[in-house]
Amino acid sequence: MEIEDFNKKKFLAELGAHIAKVRKSKGYSQDRVCLEAGLSRGALSKIESGKVEPRITTLALIAITIDVGLAKLTNVDMK
Repeated sequence: MEIEDFNKKKFLAELGAHIAKVRKSKGYSQDRVCLEAGLSRGALSKIESGKVEPRITTLALIAITIDVGLAKLTNVDMK
């Protein structure tokens, strides 16, 4: 992949969908993640819908909360 081929909107949508999938596979609701990670429900919803670009520290909080590695949480195909 070349840098000019990178589609940020598409990537964020895929990242968000992947985060939601991993969260659900671990049996966590959005409310539980938000409560345990100290995030607002709106923030997590926007991340999972691909509407915002999450900070790395926010991704780390989500990963820690649902007990997965950051690499697994963000493992999105770039092609």
